[in-house]
Amino acid sequence: MTAAELKTQARQCGADLVGIAPAGQWAACSADHNPRSILPRCQAVIVVGRRILRGAFRGVEEGTSFGNTYGMYGVQWQEHEFLSRVIHQTASLLESAGAEAVPLFGGEADGTRQVIGPAGVAANVKLDCKALAHAAGLGALGKGGFFLTREYGHRQRFGLILTDLALEGDPLVDPGFCSGCDACLKACPLDALSDAGCAAFALDTQRCAVCANGKMTGQANAYERLDRLAASCGRACLVALEARIGNRFQAPFRRRSVWTRDIDGQATVHPLPGQGVHA
Repeated sequence: MTAAELKTQARQCGADLVGIAPAGQWAACSADHNPRSILPRCQAVIVVGRRILRGAFRGVEEGTSFGNTYGMYGVQWQEHEFLSRVIHQTASLLESAGAEAVPLFGGEADGTRQVIGPAGVAANVKLDCKALAHAAGLGALGKGGFFLTREYGHRQRFGLILTDLALEGDPLVDPGFCSGCDACLKACPLDALSDAGCAAFALDTQRCAVCANGKMTGQANAYERLDRLAASCGRACLVALEARIGNRFQAPFRRRSVWTRDIDGQATVHPLPGQGVHA
């Protein structure tokens, strides 16, 4: 099976994004973060992505439905039903072709740190899914900590397949979306993001953890453990990029007033320029 054949079949299984990170991109990683600590004969990491529907953010944007829209269709079902099924079916095709394929979520559950493997590496090995997605040519990490692709901005989740099949890799890609943009920084009502003059904004995770603006806490093996994609910062990123990504819509995402809650949970409604409250 060639890389092109693999990508075609992964898309037929439901993948919206698929890229390949060859061993040369990650072989020098430490044992605690190296795919070969899980699959010793690993030759490539296949990164599979499934887009998050823009409509899954709608209930949070309006402040009227959180768990039923983004919580289920953006997080739980998206990751544990839709994306996991794509990964399983793609891995099955690889095994049918005689290659070994290890399916993995985009995050890694906490586990024992006791050394039990013959390589002397403590379980669980934690692969950096976002770094591997970059190595697979799918995009790059933005200043706000969101992984950004040309197709969907931050609206996707990734999972991994490790394989002993040698596959041609993809060239690195940086969409360059964050140049001159600080929409996520300005949108954070808790000042959890700050600009220290570095390549990425600093994130105060303790402040972010108490955010009540659409932030969600993912499960142990979630792609986003501290899920800010639908929070004020994430939705501001969505709005800032909607005319620049490939997946575009007839109407703009933000058409009404913007709501925020401060650190004490007090809500404020901010009218859009030229509009009244809830216009």
